[in-house]
Amino acid sequence: MHKRWRAGFLGLALLLAGWSAKAHAQDPNTDFGAYRALFSVAALGPARGPAAVTGYTLHYRGATSHAAFGLAALPDGRSVWRFVTGQPDVAAAREAVQLACNRDAARLLGAGHGCRVIAADGTVETLGRPAFRTIEAAIGPFRAAPLMFRHGPQSAEGVVVWSHGYGGRASDHRQRSAPGVLALLNDAGWDVMRFDRDPAEDDLPVALAGLRRGLPLLREAGYRRIVLAGQSRGGWQSVMLAAEQPEAVHAVLAFAPAAHGEAARPNNLAAASEDFRRLLAGLPPAGPRLAVAVFADDPFDPDPAARAALVAEAATRRSAPTLALFPEPPIRGHSGVNDWRFTRALGPCVLTLVQAPAGAAPRGVRRRPCGGG
Repeated sequence: MHKRWRAGFLGLALLLAGWSAKAHAQDPNTDFGAYRALFSVAALGPARGPAAVTGYTLHYRGATSHAAFGLAALPDGRSVWRFVTGQPDVAAAREAVQLACNRDAARLLGAGHGCRVIAADGTVETLGRPAFRTIEAAIGPFRAAPLMFRHGPQSAEGVVVWSHGYGGRASDHRQRSAPGVLALLNDAGWDVMRFDRDPAEDDLPVALAGLRRGLPLLREAGYRRIVLAGQSRGGWQSVMLAAEQPEAVHAVLAFAPAAHGEAARPNNLAAASEDFRRLLAGLPPAGPRLAVAVFADDPFDPDPAARAALVAEAATRRSAPTLALFPEPPIRGHSGVNDWRFTRALGPCVLTLVQAPAGAAPRGVRRRPCGGG
């Protein structure tokens, strides 16, 4: 009898362990397959157009906490989508995206068409799957991107540090979403951290000091490789720090790098081209890898074509992979990296520049889609 009880308890223990392992494997915070199934085309139903798919499966994941994604789809394949980010709470996010998406749907699809909320933070309302709990980890001045999967320092390929732009003391960019191209890197095994700064003290020297202070902490946490990425002033300061500490940085991704103000306002824009030339010259030939994206009709860039040419020239003298991305219209403007078409067409080049062996990484100027890497 005693042996039968022992066997029964052992069988029950094994059964419970199996259930526990199965539940763990289905947890989107610990199982990448479960995470990716949440942020997949399955959540969109019949809306399979490239804009909606890219917007939900990649761009939405760059949102900060209290975000929501809305979608309206017609049987003929047309759809309208929008997401909001950084709202006071999830209820406010749902309300905000419903109003904004309904307005877009009525304008683009016709009166009477409205949206439904597909996701609120990591709860995907069209799928019967466990929710993804927003990530709250922090390392020094960096905080984890809330809706990106966290592989962990020991398992990740490395970490991408995202630096937002600077819009003056009255413009707080800490709740703005990171671009969809970072989700491609997240899918490839990279963790994504945000370097968010209070606009009241976001002067360039202060921001550089924060970045400089944080890099050793990422190494101490166990990350093997570090990629610095940013848009506008965030991209400019990423290149500056990579030049200061090239041995600490695997790659730098600068999207519409700028630090001189807008052409239509009194500023020092006349010095921007020469300063950009010096910025590139500060990077040693052997590393880190570099990708710079410039865009037509960027009011903060005095001559995008000239900047692309400077990067292309640098590529001829640097042994480290060096790439200029200068997409053709309709991708344009200072926020061109946030265009879903940039993610779909040129994101693969960014991924390949970071991931590929040096000899296989793209170099020079690329204007057309990077389907071949």
